[in-house]
Amino acid sequence: MPGIICIIDDERNKSLIDNMCSSIKHEPWYKIEKYIFQQFAVARVHLGIVNPEPQPIFNEDKSLCIFMDGEIFGYEKEKQDLESRHEFKINNDPEFCLHLYEEYGERFVEKLNGSFTILILDLNNKKLLIANDRYGLRPLYYARVEDRIYFAPEVKAILQDRGFNKIINSDAVAEFFTFGHLLGNKTFFKGIDVFPPASIFTYQNGEFEIKEYWDFKYEEDTNHNYSEDFYANELVKLFKQAVERRMKGNHKFGVLLSGGLDSRAVLAAIDKKHYPIHTITFTFPNSDDSYKIAKKVSEKRGTIHKQLELRKDFLIKYAEKGVYLTDGMINISHFHYISILDEIMKCANVIFNGVGGGTLGGAHLNKNGGDLIKVLNIKNKEEVLKELFSEEFYNNEIKGLLFSSIERELEKPNNKFSGNRYEYFELRNRVRRAIGVAFNYLRSKFEDKMPFYDNDLVDFIVKIPPKLRYNHRIYIRFLKKLAPDLAKIPYNLTGIRADAPMFLYNLGRLIKMRRLKRRLRNITGGLICKSLKTTYPDLDEWIREDSKLNKFFENIIFDERTLNRGYFNKEYVTKVFNEHVSRKKDYSELLCAIVTFELWNRLFIDTSCSLDKSG
Repeated sequence: MPGIICIIDDERNKSLIDNMCSSIKHEPWYKIEKYIFQQFAVARVHLGIVNPEPQPIFNEDKSLCIFMDGEIFGYEKEKQDLESRHEFKINNDPEFCLHLYEEYGERFVEKLNGSFTILILDLNNKKLLIANDRYGLRPLYYARVEDRIYFAPEVKAILQDRGFNKIINSDAVAEFFTFGHLLGNKTFFKGIDVFPPASIFTYQNGEFEIKEYWDFKYEEDTNHNYSEDFYANELVKLFKQAVERRMKGNHKFGVLLSGGLDSRAVLAAIDKKHYPIHTITFTFPNSDDSYKIAKKVSEKRGTIHKQLELRKDFLIKYAEKGVYLTDGMINISHFHYISILDEIMKCANVIFNGVGGGTLGGAHLNKNGGDLIKVLNIKNKEEVLKELFSEEFYNNEIKGLLFSSIERELEKPNNKFSGNRYEYFELRNRVRRAIGVAFNYLRSKFEDKMPFYDNDLVDFIVKIPPKLRYNHRIYIRFLKKLAPDLAKIPYNLTGIRADAPMFLYNLGRLIKMRRLKRRLRNITGGLICKSLKTTYPDLDEWIREDSKLNKFFENIIFDERTLNRGYFNKEYVTKVFNEHVSRKKDYSELLCAIVTFELWNRLFIDTSCSLDKSG
């Protein structure tokens, strides 16, 4: 994805900045701006959509300058206060941030509500500062190579330094084949890490440090006697405010609309004064009712709706490109939108999505609590790793790493309630490292907005008693108040209306057996369990049924390059593939993981991190 690139190099070797910029310029229409000052080389690669004005931006006496990727929301009052002491020439987000830094120093970032990476150069004191938003919504990677320090929004940019020693991180490999994504701040390379969320990096006179300025803090011992209606009403007010803040700018706005609750909540919160609004839904052969549900939501709200079909063979053409854009850190099974990005671009250049809504709304809370190692089913997952990998690789590189990785992540939140600990784990890992990385390929074409990650909204959510957030309890009440008309439309994961009594809603979430679902659907006249098919592309069947896709997987998995790397147990991989094709078991996620990892090796280990863009 586009973003900020920085090199700190005492030898003043800045020729690499051009190569780094080129490595993440995925479209010819990208814009690049560079600035070199003594040991610092900085660049911004961007789409020209959000804060399109040229950077860097200087303060009045040119002692400071700023580069920024992203945007800030809701700072009108603060800006009015600053205008009495500072001159605003451009009137955009980075200029505001620069003057705010002049007033508050490093603490300025604590006052920012948005999705951003910011770099500020203090030219007089030869000091550099880099800060990001609370949630790490815009991935940034960093590495130290000898006496050089690099920052970039994609790993491949750092790898342009041929002096970097490519050593594969075995922890990352174990995590990837367990979860389909990485945990914490790891990448597949030792020595390249993700810049932590809510962090400030400072460098001066050869010394540097990274410190955290914020973290999720749940109020677990609260004795608030507020009613459910109070919490729901406040959520409606704050969520509408969050969406309205993100409607700024003269853009073509769109909403990625599914059959779920989060995306319809986003659409419901958009004021009609901003119409026309485009809504986009993907559909596919033999898909479930999600696209029908999305169409009903669209019709209720009068949007310009577009349904884009995914072909069964879309991974044949786009898997390698997706692995390249995401640095291989997300399973190709999650590339749902990659083949329709150009079609989406015809509708909108700024896309809203509901990422984080379900998790913040309590989807992962449970009353049972207990040992989260057991909740995550780590013991069984470790057994799969033992069978999947060769005996030599497992025993020498992988054995025991999964347990230690999980334990490290679960130690971080300082919460008594295990439900909050698990939610924290989800937000900092699955949502940030899986969904966040998956959205990188979308950001190669357009800007995205995540209104559930609004500071005021999050600060209120973490104060809601856990008992009210179990199983979406307060979230459902919030949706009913936000959009009564949309709450009457079924939720694709349960098949029931969102405004149904809670016991029916919870029953719909718990029921797994198709026969029982069908019976309940008939008994209740469709009130419960209306949708019986899968929500996402049915890759397990597609791999079996589509001869071209089947051959694509077979050719990569059983290629000599794949098997000769020494990672996999050939007998087990053969067993998995054959059992999947013969419908004995669904191994589609694992097969996709093997293909993802092999494509990553070909792009990032075997070659110099380049992609044939002719296709």
